[in-house]
Amino acid sequence: MKKYFWFFFFTILINSMVFGQDVRVKLKVGYAGSEPFVFHDEKEEGIVIDIWKEIAFGLNKNYELIEFTSVESGIKAIDKHELDILIGPITINSSRAALVNFSQPYYNTELAILAPVLETSFWSVIKPFLSTTFLYAVMGLLIILSIVGFLFWIIEGRKYPEDYGEGFIKGIGSGVWLAVVTMTTVGYGDYAPRTPMGRFVIGSWMVISLILATSFVAGIATTFSQTSSEDKTITSLNHLQNKKVAVPNYKKIIDKIRNSEGIPVPVNDVSEAYEKLMDKKVDAVIYDEIPLQYIFETDKKDDYVLSKKRIEPQYYGFLFPLESDLKRQVDLQIIRLQENQEIRDIVEDWINRN
Repeated sequence: MKKYFWFFFFTILINSMVFGQDVRVKLKVGYAGSEPFVFHDEKEEGIVIDIWKEIAFGLNKNYELIEFTSVESGIKAIDKHELDILIGPITINSSRAALVNFSQPYYNTELAILAPVLETSFWSVIKPFLSTTFLYAVMGLLIILSIVGFLFWIIEGRKYPEDYGEGFIKGIGSGVWLAVVTMTTVGYGDYAPRTPMGRFVIGSWMVISLILATSFVAGIATTFSQTSSEDKTITSLNHLQNKKVAVPNYKKIIDKIRNSEGIPVPVNDVSEAYEKLMDKKVDAVIYDEIPLQYIFETDKKDDYVLSKKRIEPQYYGFLFPLESDLKRQVDLQIIRLQENQEIRDIVEDWINRN
């Protein structure tokens, strides 16, 4: 009898211990991405890790974190139902949405440009003066001045050789000089038309020269800006012509670089892009603002510049299997964190750690 008593006692004790514990199944949470959203070292940490901890606390869920070297490998695991959720700086796009479920966007960002600072060289200063546009403009102006000088010599030069000089060459030369003085509004007064027809020619030239001078100056200014921009630091999409640019491996971004006449070099993550820039294999990096800003601030160099130009908005979300019941619960937690500005505080905290 005593024997059965102890048996029932230990049975009740063990059952109470088992059922008294939390026996909830742990969520399998994969994570992938780049710093500062995810750090691939011994300790799981980063922006999305902190955000997930807040979400899991709000849901009162147990979980285990599983590291993935790339977002693509994590998506395959989600598609095979090996994970309950994949977290990271995962850009929401249509190709991924066809395979998996996206959460409510937890963070909105844009692309930024990182490029070396290029100093102005002596050649870049004189180069505009040797451009074909500038030379054609000068030649065109000289031809027009010669025509005006020739007309003035025919009308007045031959009639008053004592004022404009004897002979064809001297007469036209004096006419060209009068045309130049008139166009530049210098008005030396050494030559002046006497006949009505001469005054008509010079008066017409005054009006025409105003238009020509304005167009000529505008053309030179355009030439200077277009030519010098080739040697300037890459700070916008307008500077990408014939430049190699490391970009995320997304078709939309690659097409945008090609439309700007740049040469896209797709990379898997921001570290690979940064390494190519340091090795001078590319002329610039265009990547998501936060990862690019973080890696630049960590290893900041004075001869590089980070430009934020509001290029191509990016929306980050978490991934779930298509029929997941967890998605709505996580969405509500993301909205709560956004309303309390906790996600913004987490991001700023990690960025300011540099």
